[in-house]
Amino acid sequence: MNLEAFCADSPLVNRNLGRAFSAVARYFKALHRVSSNSYPGPYRMTSLGTWAPSRSPHVFFFFKRLGLDRHDLFLDLGSGDGLVTCIAGLFTRSIGIEIDFELCQVAQRAARDLKLEESVHFVCGNYLQLPIWKAACLYHYPDKPMDGLERLLASWKGPLLIYGPHFPPGNLLRISRLQCGRESLVLYRNPD
Repeated sequence: MNLEAFCADSPLVNRNLGRAFSAVARYFKALHRVSSNSYPGPYRMTSLGTWAPSRSPHVFFFFKRLGLDRHDLFLDLGSGDGLVTCIAGLFTRSIGIEIDFELCQVAQRAARDLKLEESVHFVCGNYLQLPIWKAACLYHYPDKPMDGLERLLASWKGPLLIYGPHFPPGNLLRISRLQCGRESLVLYRNPD
């Protein structure tokens, strides 16, 4: 199935959103094929851990199903090259937070190249040291247990979206799980 067909398979998606997603997916697919001095490649060690990209068609599918446009501010914690942040920017205001300066630069260029600067922004920094609880929705693709993040979000009321099954939070309540192919996204909230 091509990207246009994937995007148009649901009545929840209008043609403009499908086309915009196709442009984002093509951009990052081409970017991930290239590894050069100006782009670190689709896998990287950062000062805080490992970064690997999420799969764009799956992320788009998850965000459609969740109705991401209902949230006024989305944060991508450990945003890497900006793929998820740019997809979220098709639905709502989106900010990616990444510790690796080179990846931040790649992400900022992607937002510019895709003409998403009005809805997509990037911050180069450690998300554990920023007021992430001000967001309406958080996204994370964890590469290790999330004890520090869970402590930071102890009284936060919004949804935390976790991509992949590898490191589920220990103290948050699992609300729902979406599956697309081999990929999954689980929505968590604080139990109170």
